[in-house]
Amino acid sequence: MSVRVDPSFLEELRRFGAPDVTACFNCGNCTAVCPLAGEEGSFPRRLIRYAQLGLRQRLAASSELWLCYGCGDCSETCPRQADPTGFLASARRYFISAWDLTTIAPRLYTSPIFTACLIGVLTVVLTGMFLGSGGRLNREKLELFGFVDLEWIHYTGIAVLVLAGLAVVANIANLVRASLLAIRPGPQGPRPLLQAAWGAMGDTLKELALQRNFGKCESPIKSAQGRWYLNMRFLHLAIMWGFLGLWGATALDFLFKTPGSFVPLWYPARLLGSVSGLLVLYGTSVAILFRLTKKGGRLFASTLLSDWLLLSLLWIVTASGFAVEIAVYQAEGPAWGYVAFLVHVVVAMELLILMPFTKFAHAIYRPVGIWAFHLRARRQG
Repeated sequence: MSVRVDPSFLEELRRFGAPDVTACFNCGNCTAVCPLAGEEGSFPRRLIRYAQLGLRQRLAASSELWLCYGCGDCSETCPRQADPTGFLASARRYFISAWDLTTIAPRLYTSPIFTACLIGVLTVVLTGMFLGSGGRLNREKLELFGFVDLEWIHYTGIAVLVLAGLAVVANIANLVRASLLAIRPGPQGPRPLLQAAWGAMGDTLKELALQRNFGKCESPIKSAQGRWYLNMRFLHLAIMWGFLGLWGATALDFLFKTPGSFVPLWYPARLLGSVSGLLVLYGTSVAILFRLTKKGGRLFASTLLSDWLLLSLLWIVTASGFAVEIAVYQAEGPAWGYVAFLVHVVVAMELLILMPFTKFAHAIYRPVGIWAFHLRARRQG
């Protein structure tokens, strides 16, 4: 297979926040300290070398790119301050953008003006649409679905999920195609593909559920100073599991509860949603605080537009959800409950619309990348 060398590749990576990896002289220090390096001992050094040589295709095919959690162990000990952690993060941003067929992602990652305009347009359109669907303001009691029609929320949500899903599938196809190029049978002969794929799926689910590789990193432990609740791994898990819990609570509400009906706080779906929301709110609040103060570890030392966009949307949609919950359980529903509900619905839709084009996309790319990595390992024996 021919390999195309692209001298402009490094310059393109810099647009997405890449540090000057030309400072790297391939000493291997990053590989020595990284718990993900494995027995072959080439990660992340090999990926940096690909970028230096302009080997775009080989870097795209390196599924190890999606294993990295950005703990910063390698950057903390790099003798040349080449910042391998920052390089890997920028490479992920680059490929999320490069594989996006709509060209929205590269603009969101590199243009604050475009991002602000897009958020503004979405906010105005969604607000006008939802207010136009209902707009009835009952001041005696809180009637949220009289203010914003339930059918509009439901069908708008379905439309957004379908469109976002199509974008995700198209983008993921590029990742899978690139990753499978690196899968070759090993000297012991190939395992049956389905058996290897199934085993790789199990390996992937185990890693996603507990993120054990994140627990092997030393920098997050040192930064948290023994306080597990401030460890980057715990914050990441809290946001991930909290978000999944909110999805589950929403699904249970839709399946088993009459929309708009009153339920106690200990109702299973409501309880699941409250606990999950607290996890997301805690994780995002601490992450925002660490990024503002540049404390908490290497991951929070440098913050880009894509980081603020994801954290802000997650925090607003969760905080507004709790505001709505507080308003619902008051004897006389306050008028601000309507405002909180409108904000919650609009921002939730924006979060879903932008998912394939922002840092949120790593929630899809990372599992696929981890699966491709384990599939390659199993196929090669």
